[in-house]
Amino acid sequence: MEDEFGPLDWYRAKTVEQMRSDLVTMAQGNYFDDEQEYAFMAGGELVIRTGADLNDQAPEGPGPEEYQQMSDEQIVEQYVSRIKMYPPFVDIADQEGFAKAYLPALDNMNNVASVYGNKVQYGNGMELASEIQTGAITDYIATGFKSKEEFYKWYLSDVANNQAVLQPGQTQAEDFSIVDEDFYKDTMDTPNTVFPQRPEEQPTPPPNTRFPQRPQTQSKQDLFKQPARSYYSLLRELTKVGEAVTEGTKDFLGSAARGPVEFGKKVVEGVQDNMDTAEKGPSLRDIIDRLREIGKEGAFNPNEKE
Repeated sequence: MEDEFGPLDWYRAKTVEQMRSDLVTMAQGNYFDDEQEYAFMAGGELVIRTGADLNDQAPEGPGPEEYQQMSDEQIVEQYVSRIKMYPPFVDIADQEGFAKAYLPALDNMNNVASVYGNKVQYGNGMELASEIQTGAITDYIATGFKSKEEFYKWYLSDVANNQAVLQPGQTQAEDFSIVDEDFYKDTMDTPNTVFPQRPEEQPTPPPNTRFPQRPQTQSKQDLFKQPARSYYSLLRELTKVGEAVTEGTKDFLGSAARGPVEFGKKVVEGVQDNMDTAEKGPSLRDIIDRLREIGKEGAFNPNEKE
């Protein structure tokens, strides 16, 4: 990624403990490269200082012991405000290309913590990218940055304050999204038994291109709750119903196989039609009850009578 986006590590997600470790190193006066120049904003102006200067100033803040005692939220705020807001002052050959690549990359980032002042807001990159899309970045892409300094002012105002956060058991995928370690394995292992003859509906392998998709994941008992993977679990159970349903219900299950959006549309249609499937075949309640029975039995016999 560094070859494409340069040494600025805005795209790199970190765990809270990695951030804590960096802060401890900073508090010891050893984080910044003494010979490297770094940029930051002070009084509305861009300021450039050497790493040696920043290392000398670092001990004025919290000490290593204090960082060890801080909560996850405090660590994220401190990491962004004391480290990310001091990026290395380097030459970016394609500044407009850098800015243009930022939005789709951010769009794929889940578990994004944004720091405003000393407050941390949690969200996802898709929402942040939508907000930034309407801001100054559009003008920069269209007209170009006038100088290196202008580029860094944009970077420090719209980029540096956002930090993607990895929770235990998560990893950063090639498309910059944050997924549970077994996310792709779960979707790959989910067979399509409703319409096995449709190859386009079979599970697909993990992406290997830059921005192919933005999978949504669920963090486990942490500050960064994301949409659950329960949809995929539901789909797995729905496919077990197999041939024991009528054509009307097959259409309903088929919408689940095509994805959460189509599934949601089909549910809405069912509500609007007063759940006509209650007359033509099993109702949604019947299906849910049957799924619960499946979970208890561990298997399903399609010839079994209700």
